[in-house]
Amino acid sequence: MKTKSGPPRNYLGRGEQRRLFWTWMPLALVVLLVAGWLERTYVRRDDPPGMEQVDTVVPFGGEKVPDAVVIGPEQPEAVEETAFELGAPARSLATVRDDTVFRDGDREAWFSLWQTLRSTDPVVLRKSPATSVSFAELFGQPKAFRGRLVRFKGLVKRLQYVEAPANDSNIDGYWQAWVRPDLGPPTPIVVYFLEVPPGFPTGERIEERIEVVGYFFKRWAYQATDAIRTAPLVVSRMPYSIEGVTKSSPMDWIGSIAMATMFAVVVLSAVAAWLANRGPPRRVEQPSGDLSKQLEAVETESTEQALRRLSREGFPAAADASSTEARSRLDERSDG
Repeated sequence: MKTKSGPPRNYLGRGEQRRLFWTWMPLALVVLLVAGWLERTYVRRDDPPGMEQVDTVVPFGGEKVPDAVVIGPEQPEAVEETAFELGAPARSLATVRDDTVFRDGDREAWFSLWQTLRSTDPVVLRKSPATSVSFAELFGQPKAFRGRLVRFKGLVKRLQYVEAPANDSNIDGYWQAWVRPDLGPPTPIVVYFLEVPPGFPTGERIEERIEVVGYFFKRWAYQATDAIRTAPLVVSRMPYSIEGVTKSSPMDWIGSIAMATMFAVVVLSAVAAWLANRGPPRRVEQPSGDLSKQLEAVETESTEQALRRLSREGFPAAADASSTEARSRLDERSDG
């Protein structure tokens, strides 16, 4: 088995360092590109700069005491009753409280809204004169919108089925959706749907652009990963899918441009690496022709001739022993 042999590589040389750079740099850029994609897909990003911010953490006055329970008087809140606008009786809506989880006092209004939605055709509901709202409006004015029909567009990030508590309305469950609205900060609005269209995506990680037409219920409290937060809660008959390109935030555009630039750098680096390693291969010069004929032209001399030449050139002391021995061998040959 033949092995290639050649001079060792000089890793301190400029050419070798350039070769190593263009060999490994494309791979490093590919790793960086994949890491950026993973970060954009699975890591939670900060809110875009300059966008309106809303603090959704439930405020607690005074000293924070673990497992504290605050009991307040149950005084109904006044709700302007308009039969055409309200999806539930004003009397039941007056007992609903914001910044809380579901309570017994919310039960009557909650299922009254579901009965109204179930008796309304989805096509008719979508064409109803609902008020277009933003996150800030629902979050900041829950009493003004309670029980009224609202409309907004956004991106569904999660959709899961939730069983309903025992009730007399024959409602077994509904679909809980977390929707990032188009207008306002990237903070979710929680929407409960009575049904979803066939083939509509469900799960914890989805992205489906929809329009929501439903009744605002309350500013609902929920346990987030960092604190107890609140979000507007809307109930609707079903989500209305919007065809077309998903609306993206400015940060999504910046990330897309950065990923495209990085991809272009990877391609250019790969081309540069190919050109750098494309140089002419090393060639080992092989002797041409017959070696014996080439050696015939080389003058050679015997050992005795070499010693005599050295003695003539001024090296008698170094060559005495060798000269004596050479003469004795010559005398023996002549006698023979």
